[in-house]
Amino acid sequence: MTRLIDLSCPLQSGMWSYNVLPDMGLHLAELVVEQVATIPRQGYEAFRFEMSSLTGTYLETGRHMLDDSPVLSDLAPRDFIRPAVVCHLPSKTAGQVIHGPELAEHCPPVRAGDALLIDCGWALQVWEPNYVTGSPAFHYDCLPWLLAQPFSILGVDVPCIESARSRPDGEATGNMLVPIFQRRVLLLAPLVNLDQITSNRGELIALPLNLQGVSGAPCRAIFREE
Repeated sequence: MTRLIDLSCPLQSGMWSYNVLPDMGLHLAELVVEQVATIPRQGYEAFRFEMSSLTGTYLETGRHMLDDSPVLSDLAPRDFIRPAVVCHLPSKTAGQVIHGPELAEHCPPVRAGDALLIDCGWALQVWEPNYVTGSPAFHYDCLPWLLAQPFSILGVDVPCIESARSRPDGEATGNMLVPIFQRRVLLLAPLVNLDQITSNRGELIALPLNLQGVSGAPCRAIFREE
């Protein structure tokens, strides 16, 4: 029997936003859902939506950080539908760090072209005030393992892959996503409900909004488990 598990964060007014981070440098549009037509007044319903490309669960290309990367509309639908492998890590609490040896120990083998979906249990906090500011981060020692895996999509259940905790004290800060994006990998984040998946493998269907010329967009991500 096939199970379909929704991995995308529900969109609703007042939900989490990256604007709580002090170093964002830009005010992102927060989600607004406004009803502009009603059946009693206009005879039909219609709504106005306002959001950014980093609203809810989103899919983005390396164009998010690299000028020479493709935009979403350069890709074919098949690029968003991939065989997937699921990595369940020990659950993390606020401020904790994921280390490379944990990935090596708990992740099943990754095949060429797979979507790699990493679960650390943080999705359970998606409606909590510290969901963004307390997000567990990947330590820089994860990078060699990640770069050695032939995945096409990297999906995580945290809103922030990197933080000040990602590098040892005294080292220069940097962005772990750059070398990953240089491999033409897509980023899918943040995911929910990965804990409901019981199989190591399945199929990911992650379809972003069909917007032209953008590096990222909100998407509906579904895991198909046999």
